[in-house]
Formats: sequence, C-alpha cells, structure tokens
Amino acid sequence: MLKKTLFGLVVLSVLVSMPVLAAEQDTGDVFRLKAHDWPVEFKPINLDFKIPVYMDVGLYFEINNKKDVVNNGILIKQESLHVYTGCSIAMNIQTNFDMKLGCSIERTALGDLLTGDDTKWYCEVRDEACETKQEEVYKTLSPVTEKRKIWVKLEKPKVFEVDFGKKKHIANVILNVKPNWEAVWVDP
Repeated sequence: MLKKTLFGLVVLSVLVSMPVLAAEQDTGDVFRLKAHDWPVEFKPINLDFKIPVYMDVGLYFEINNKKDVVNNGILIKQESLHVYTGCSIAMNIQTNFDMKLGCSIERTALGDLLTGDDTKWYCEVRDEACETKQEEVYKTLSPVTEKRKIWVKLEKPKVFEVDFGKKKHIANVILNVKPNWEAVWVDP
C-alpha cells in the first residue's frame, strides 16, 4: 500500500507541474498519459504571408555648403585690359553616382548693358585650385567630398555703359548635372 501511495504522489506532482494533458486511468496498476503538441520551448513560427518592401531608388547628390557658395558669389576682377575672371569658393559635393557638372551664364539687366557684339561670357566647372576644367564628379559613398569651383570669364565688356561701383550684380551662374554614363531611365 505504501508503494501505491508514493507512486500516486509522484504522479500527482508530475501532473501538477506539467501542462494540461489528457490523463487516462485504466483499471489496475496501469497509468496512461496521452499528450499532443508538448513543446519543450516556445519557438517562433513563420506566418503564411509575406509583406513586400519597396524603395525609391534614385540618383542623389548634394552641395553641402550651398549657402556659403551663394553668399560669397563669384567676384570677377580685371585680368587684362579686356578680360575679367574669377572663381567661386569650393563646393563640397557628395553623390551616389558618377556625374557631370556643368554651368551656364544668365545675365542680369546690368549684364545686358555690358554686352556688345564682341563680348563673350564663359563658365566652367574647375578643380579645387580653379586651374583646370574638371566637370566629372565621382560617387562619394563616404564622408569625403569632391570639391569643385565655378570659373567665370568675361571678355570685352562695355564697362563705359554702366555706373562704376564694387560688387555690381551682372550675372548668375546656373548649375546643371547629368549622369556620367549613357543609360535609359524609366520611372515606374
């Protein structure tokens, strides 16, 4: 009798500490335990659907010192009797694609007064020293920036047509950018 009581206490303590399980008792000394899905630990299970992830993939570039470049402007100075030249401060450029940077001149009303039949305006993207033309800007996928300056040249202006003064606003430089490879771009 003592054996049956001890066995019953052991079985009862096991049943109390186990998850709810179906237990069947048969006549006699036979104990049967029937369990379904007895997990040892909780494991994540994958659900039966997928959520798509979308991304706008595009070309990106920035000039991270635009305010300084605009505020300083480009002061062209007389280089010879009929030639005026000047450079911007260096632009700090970051981009995720190889690109070609270009520029053009847009004259103001005062700039129109300076222009005659033989007046010529030039604009180039140059290296950081403003010595050589360097329109190509290579992708910079790091904190390092590419540096470029804008060079402006004015030949044979009609300076006698305008009032004298310092820092007269005669033109604006307009920058343009394009990828430095030939490709077909499709916007979905």
